[in-house]
Amino acid sequence: MCTDFLIQSGDGAWINGRSMEFGMDLRTKLYVQAPKQRAVLKGVGGDELETTPDYGYVGTSSWDLPVVTDGLNTAGLSTGALWLPGSEYQPPSLSHKNVFCAFFVNWMLGHCATVADVRHALESGSVHVIGSEWVAKAGPLHFPVHDAQGNSLVIEFLDGKPVISNNPVAVLTNRPVFPWQLDNLRNYVNLSPWDKENITLGSLAVTPTGHGSGLDGLPGNATPPSRFVRAAYLKQFALQQKTAEETAVLAFHLLNNVDIPLGTVRAKTQPTLLNPEGVEYDYTQWVVVKDLTHRLLNIRVYGSPLTWNVDLKSLDFAGLNGKQLPIPTGQVALPLLG
Repeated sequence: MCTDFLIQSGDGAWINGRSMEFGMDLRTKLYVQAPKQRAVLKGVGGDELETTPDYGYVGTSSWDLPVVTDGLNTAGLSTGALWLPGSEYQPPSLSHKNVFCAFFVNWMLGHCATVADVRHALESGSVHVIGSEWVAKAGPLHFPVHDAQGNSLVIEFLDGKPVISNNPVAVLTNRPVFPWQLDNLRNYVNLSPWDKENITLGSLAVTPTGHGSGLDGLPGNATPPSRFVRAAYLKQFALQQKTAEETAVLAFHLLNNVDIPLGTVRAKTQPTLLNPEGVEYDYTQWVVVKDLTHRLLNIRVYGSPLTWNVDLKSLDFAGLNGKQLPIPTGQVALPLLG
């Protein structure tokens, strides 16, 4: 379960927020890929992608593998992989580039500067995103894509074909499919940032129970439709911030509204040696806030409320190429004095 959104600051910067929820510890690090440097990416099942990216990028990786689940490149393109059960990837092509689904985020970040570049690659058929039926069940993914000009789209793979949708609300969660989520927003048009007015019933004056009554009916559970509605409406109602820095702070506050503490969402699974309890705990393992305009990636992990960032404009891509950067955890706060 994940949540992704895009917001703009008053001075024109575009900020992308995203959370990652998963039931297994991803052991997240930040992977660095330099531009114009050949890379051979290897996945869990032995799948590979040989690529020489046009753009450098930084993104979240899992289990020390160079497989990026969310990232930002030097052109200001931002994308990530979100869970979408029911996905069905494309069949391999004999004449065009085949990209295994797990490497699609790497490929987009390495070879595309804009949303239009991504759309053209898929619509022209120059790239095919592939994965067997088994892979589609084990790793069903869809992809939000944003660029530094504020364009936003969603890529889903349904019935073996790419379905590309413009994203007018710049929000994405998980299933059902994206068009359903947009249609579901109609059920909440009564929501408002304004407190409800007093009314009189007979001779009884009835007042709202407190501030925030305009948001009465905002769904608060952890399901994808509820998180989609919360992100879309709260993003819309929040006061626009003047600067990119202030808007990044706002993005973290919005992400707090979809945060899932460990233990609050559970599923029974088949007991294994690694999980003898037979319970999966889906929780928010990390959140990222990316400044597409100024090429900054901020990350906060579950084990610490502190935020760390990487400035792609000054990053030593050549020196860090292919490296996995650990993210500090365990520290609650920094000392105010001394």
